[in-house]
Order: sequence, then structure tokens, then C-alpha cells
Amino acid sequence: MRKLIHAMAILALAGCSSYSEIARWNTDAVTNDGEKPIASFMTQNFSYQLLGVIPLCTGLPWTEGDEDIVDEFNVRFFADEATVDNNLVSLKYALDRVGSHRIAHLRTTVDNDFLWSFFILNRHEVRTQCLILP
Repeated sequence: MRKLIHAMAILALAGCSSYSEIARWNTDAVTNDGEKPIASFMTQNFSYQLLGVIPLCTGLPWTEGDEDIVDEFNVRFFADEATVDNNLVSLKYALDRVGSHRIAHLRTTVDNDFLWSFFILNRHEVRTQCLILP
């Protein structure tokens, strides 16, 4: 029973390990150069590590699908796919989807958070967001 509870906890964590979206809108907002963005992009990937070094599970970067918003159970176990490079792969895919290859206000953050006491489980998050220009 204890193994089943641990497995369910890991699957619950893994299910929230990747999220990407393109938000398209008509806006009057302009960038510093006076251009109007056609969309915004945001992706975040998580990986969970035991003792901060042993990868348990990770979200995979968004690189397929017909929908602009993808929030699926897309997980790899015993790997660490939460990297800036993988988020930029998702950004390239998003740019292809909207038909543009120009961005503004690119921001990437990397964050680590130990979830349980004694530094047993570490959550590593990489978040990338930007505005997409025409």
C-alpha cells in the first residue's frame, strides 16, 4: 500500500510538470519600438529530483499538436528536460504556429524549490515568456 501511495504522489507531481500556451489577441499595446504584438507566449517545465541530483520525472517541451494551448500528461521519468534550451525549442514551435519569427521582451527564469524537509525532493522550474511580433 505504501508503494502505491508513493507512486500516486509521483504521478500527481508529474502531471503538472509541463505547460505551454500561445495567447492571440487584438491589442492597442505597443512595444518600446512602437510595434504591436500579435500574441504572447509562455512555457514552463518542471523537473523533480531526489536530493537535488537524481532526476525522478520531468515535463517534455511542447513541440506538437494543433491546439494553441497544450496541457497534457507529457512526462518522461528518470530524466531532466526542464532546461532553457528545451523551452527555446517550444518557443520556436510557437513562432512557427503563428507564422512569425520576431519576438520582444524575452524573459527566462530558473527556480529551484525544495518541497519537503531535509532537502529530499527538489522542484526545478524553467519558465520562458515573450511577446510575438508580426
